[in-house]
Amino acid sequence: MGKKIFPRPVAIALAFGTVLYHSSLLPAGAVVLYETGFERFEGYDPQTDLMGQSGWVGEGSGGNGILGEAIPGFSGQVAYLGYNPPLHRSSTLNLWHPLGLNPVSTDLPVIQFSVSLQIEDSTTAAPYFDDFRWSVYGTDGHRLFTLDFDNDARGIFYLLDETVSAETAFHDTHYSFSNGTPYDLTVTLNLARNLWSASINGAVVVNARKITTTAHPLSLGDVDAVWVVRNPDHPGDNFMIFDDYKIEVTPLTAIPAQLEFLGWTPVSGAFQVKVWGEPGVTYSLEATTDFHAWTPVAQGTASVTDGAVVLGDTDARNHPRRFYRASSKGL
Repeated sequence: MGKKIFPRPVAIALAFGTVLYHSSLLPAGAVVLYETGFERFEGYDPQTDLMGQSGWVGEGSGGNGILGEAIPGFSGQVAYLGYNPPLHRSSTLNLWHPLGLNPVSTDLPVIQFSVSLQIEDSTTAAPYFDDFRWSVYGTDGHRLFTLDFDNDARGIFYLLDETVSAETAFHDTHYSFSNGTPYDLTVTLNLARNLWSASINGAVVVNARKITTTAHPLSLGDVDAVWVVRNPDHPGDNFMIFDDYKIEVTPLTAIPAQLEFLGWTPVSGAFQVKVWGEPGVTYSLEATTDFHAWTPVAQGTASVTDGAVVLGDTDARNHPRRFYRASSKGL
């Protein structure tokens, strides 16, 4: 399956001190399109289904609602879907809050969706395992792409709007997840360039893939939480918790870069970082020791193949600790 997602991350201990790194955040000009923490003061009642509350709608049947008890790693109430079997052999349950961002303003081409989630395993004597997904739809109901958490293989996959059969078109991210572990998912879309990326706990799991592979008109109708029952005769009692659901639009021209630690090079002694960005965009790697003065240490253009570029800091060994960010230098 490949790489595991690290817990909600922080520092990396190295022989020459501690190097901390972070990615560029959304700018102050970001506009919140919709957000919720599923709290009681927002009108969410743990005694009823999420479907039908506070503007949330759905399609299909099965367990969904609000958990009022404290969940480690989450604050306050959380939403969930799964656990209770669907009715009438239904195999899919979608939950969403309509957004209707159409047409997309040319001044706000970049959209970021973020949510905290956790997948609880099936507990029956002969357990069955299902899939939990986050799917992005246009305003016309066209599914643009999906990020899938396969609770049988414990793998993370993605699906584009390719014309081949959906069940044979899943792409392996080569990342895996653990049950009962909280994860912070961020999905960023650049509608102007038809690109999307996804990261989980700071690890880039999908980078610079096409939002639509079929030249479908781009808009944002909704971002759905999805439960896919693999065997309608034997649905699992697994379920997905989710919280802090938020969608922002920004005036950026490119998806903010994400950084991946690669370590020291044996010859030059440089500290290397992979910058995950957009194809053809030039990025500057910047370093600081105090978050006030940032110094450019390297620059390079992201590959047209995967949208990544490896940059190195040859001066890293001269500092007990350094913090890094990457900024784009235009298209």
